Amino acid sequence: MRFKAVFLFLTAASIALGAPPESDRKAILAMAGTFDVSFDFKEVVAVAPGYEPGSKPYHEDAFEVVVVAEDTPERITLQHLLVVEDSEKKPHVIKHWAQVWTWQDTHILDYSGSEGDNEWHRTEVSEEEAKGKWSQLVTSVDDTPRYESLGKWTHQSGESSWISAPTRRPLPRREYTKRDDYDYLLGTNRHTLTGTGWVHTQDNRKVVDREGKTQVLGYETGLNQYHRTENPLAKEATDWWEKNSDFWNIVRNFWLDHVEKPGPDFSYSKSHEGTTLDDQFTELQKSGATPADVTKSLTPYLTVVTK
Repeated sequence: MRFKAVFLFLTAASIALGAPPESDRKAILAMAGTFDVSFDFKEVVAVAPGYEPGSKPYHEDAFEVVVVAEDTPERITLQHLLVVEDSEKKPHVIKHWAQVWTWQDTHILDYSGSEGDNEWHRTEVSEEEAKGKWSQLVTSVDDTPRYESLGKWTHQSGESSWISAPTRRPLPRREYTKRDDYDYLLGTNRHTLTGTGWVHTQDNRKVVDREGKTQVLGYETGLNQYHRTENPLAKEATDWWEKNSDFWNIVRNFWLDHVEKPGPDFSYSKSHEGTTLDDQFTELQKSGATPADVTKSLTPYLTVVTK
């Protein structure tokens, strides 16, 4: 009992001094590796009068490698890389989403757009509210923000889980080209380690926010399961990341430096003066761009929102 008391004292002291518990860091880092992944989403409850679920149950399988892109005492970034094979069985690596974990983060992004607008509100959180918690910023394939929320890792009864506060996010990629009857998801996310990997569960509300009226259409559940595996295709992903990580680390840091700080609301555009953001990334990568080049090229895509 004495050893347990000393351990608890040291854990409490480490939080009080600002250092994250090692159990939290190990849980986040445990989500890196090589995985067979299944993605499942289903609308389960209709809330609005007369509403009928507008989406069929969604299922997708994938092979994914999650690499540690950044590991500092108070920030860990996990980059997801999809590996797919074409009709000739030739593998291709696709840069997927990323998780950026920040300890006791007091600046949280809140999606404030509607009808496809990429608008974001910078929310300041008190140090007391952020104490002992991690933010998780989820980014798109180009490292632009998708959603961010604050939550606490818990480790008890053999379970390590992190659960978020409810957070707004744009329409998911599986629906934004198919539906225009709602404006954002209001989701609660849970990450839980398992004996074979980890799972990401979602409780999402599909929300309409137009003409001064907010209406929940219905509820959706999501279950993304990551089963650890061994696959020779993993080397394709790790080799690709070794070759391309310098550039994408610069891009990710650009977004973090420009949007993860105090300031006015902002939006970003997918095109500027006839050049799409995707084309801009392609040119920057070809040219071996420096951080200064990336900042100069991408800043025009950001706009301060005044209301």
